Amino acid sequence: MKKQLLIAFTFLGILTVSAQTTHNLDWFAGIGSNVDLTIETGDTVIWTWTSPNHTVENDPSGSSVETFNSGVLAPNGSTFSHTFTVVGSNDYYCGIHGAASMSGTITVEDILGVDENELKLFTIVSNPVTDMLVVEFPQVLTGVKLTIHDLLGKNVFNQTFNENQTINVNVSEFNRGLYLISIESENKKQTQRFIKI
Repeated sequence: MKKQLLIAFTFLGILTVSAQTTHNLDWFAGIGSNVDLTIETGDTVIWTWTSPNHTVENDPSGSSVETFNSGVLAPNGSTFSHTFTVVGSNDYYCGIHGAASMSGTITVEDILGVDENELKLFTIVSNPVTDMLVVEFPQVLTGVKLTIHDLLGKNVFNQTFNENQTINVNVSEFNRGLYLISIESENKKQTQRFIKI
């Protein structure tokens, strides 16, 4: 029992830490104008200088919902990081070499956010889970499309259910780790995380 609790708390710790992701980008003259990235709110982007003398800053001639500026950093290996907290797009560039040589867009999405005033589409009964993932709905739903993805985006389960208030999915063969479960029904979609231990 103690071992199971320890494993559960360890994975819950991982869940808390994994809620924010760090994305690393090399930053050098001539990298191009399509250094684009789509991230979630709370994620951090770290730019690492692999050639000298650059800035990373939001492009004042583009669109940007956040303001950031590294200032001029000269040596190779310099880094600049920014944690993005606002949903929207952020055009950025190197103020020294210009947008044609070094630029991109960081798009921030809140793909896992749920409006607190909105009724939850489903609830995961026990999380973390070892064998049977139990999903409950506040009412009977028809045509429920359920998909599960791992954190690399690989679809590991996909099935449509009819007229259900509870769905059981056997995840005993899944690898340990964090997964995203999405439920789509009646033009509503919700995504949640669960941990397989």
